Amino acid sequence: MRFDGLAMTVHTIDLHFQDVPQIIAAYLVEGPDGLVLIETGPGSTLERLLTGIAELGFSPSDVRDVFVTHIHLDHAGAAGWWAQENGSTVYVHPRGARHLIDPSRLMESAKMVYGDLMDSLWGDMIPAPAENVRSLEDGESVSVAGLEITALDTPGHARHHHAFAVGDAIFTGDVAGARLPGCDYLSVTSAPPQFEPDPYFASLEKVRAAKPARLFLTHFGEITEVDAHLDDYRENVDLASTFVHDRLAEGMDGDALQVAYQAFQMEIAFRVGLPPEDWSRYQQANPTSMGADGIRLYWEKQSENPE
Repeated sequence: MRFDGLAMTVHTIDLHFQDVPQIIAAYLVEGPDGLVLIETGPGSTLERLLTGIAELGFSPSDVRDVFVTHIHLDHAGAAGWWAQENGSTVYVHPRGARHLIDPSRLMESAKMVYGDLMDSLWGDMIPAPAENVRSLEDGESVSVAGLEITALDTPGHARHHHAFAVGDAIFTGDVAGARLPGCDYLSVTSAPPQFEPDPYFASLEKVRAAKPARLFLTHFGEITEVDAHLDDYRENVDLASTFVHDRLAEGMDGDALQVAYQAFQMEIAFRVGLPPEDWSRYQQANPTSMGADGIRLYWEKQSENPE
């Protein structure tokens, strides 16, 4: 997919995560003076990313600047390779920089969750040299490849989350949810441990206030009906958060909650006409089990530390 305008071209590179099409994207942006990569995907899809770049007629050495919206492995797992092996500068939220420089804690946490599936799902995440990692503050802009790229601090999915504004586009990472091409179902990205509904709502309004003409979702692709998308997503975050809160109030435990939350999300998905065969693709992109756990963790913390 290409978007031409404002002296830039956006190429959507499908990383074919777990051999499933159109669930994780990386974006190669051509500016007047070079290339920018937004999102690296996990280490397990690095070869597919490099192949996608080559198919567009470019070399990794052409990519001097890399931006990751946050440090979750599906977004930044290959960032260290770009910094260490390719010599690129990687731009990241200040809260995430140290985890790119030393990913050991991040990887150990992931191994506790994924166990023996860790390597096949996510591959390796190598350290990024500190001199190749640059933190961006909220509202800070950098000029690279003839483009001005502005970081927008957008917590709610994670406290180390940026969206990136480039021209009339915003690359949203996970703050605007997951919507796969050709589908009306909008899945709430709420994996643990930092889901927070009120910051989420504020971040969505921050994205709206920037008045983008289009959004580019990591999961997956371009959205042109921006206001409708943001309205729908805000409602879905609210519904998901309330559902989990109410089930916990009824005494439901974590395992039962995962099952109930999946049924709740399936009802929403099929109500908007999602074909059953696409449900499994959404589960690959954004599993409901992790979504339920993230929201549950938030409400449990609230009950332990009431204001």
